[in-house]
Amino acid sequence: MSIGVRSLSLAAFGALSLLAVGASASARSEELREARCDLLETDRGGVQTIEAPGLRVLRDTARDGRFDPALGSSVASIMCSRNSIIPAAHDDEVIWLGVPLHIAEMGSPGRLAVLEIDGGRYRFRMLAGRIRDGEQPAIDARLAEFQARFPPTP
Repeated sequence: MSIGVRSLSLAAFGALSLLAVGASASARSEELREARCDLLETDRGGVQTIEAPGLRVLRDTARDGRFDPALGSSVASIMCSRNSIIPAAHDDEVIWLGVPLHIAEMGSPGRLAVLEIDGGRYRFRMLAGRIRDGEQPAIDARLAEFQARFPPTP
């Protein structure tokens, strides 16, 4: 694992810890909720979490039109805190920007996953915690939806 990827994973895990401290939500809730999204930016070889109060991936990707937030060239990833680790219906639009999406599950113990693209295939990996019973079929179905839409059309 490269130093950059390791640093990104450590920064994301640190941010997950901060998000889980005061958050309380049921992962089994029927309605998917997103508490906040932040940017993970590279800075002098490290990764910093930058607050992005206006960014809401869940809300903004569900709207008509292309998801196109203003991201600087130093943005390495977007991370959102949600009540479920399972990717949402339009999370692949983040990947189309050229950055992965980290999903931090609220609650205790929190979990952290990343949605990314590898060799033209969508991939979902757990970085902290594990996939619970019954979640894998929903994750697989969502990845299949994303793959059916890849590559995105302008």
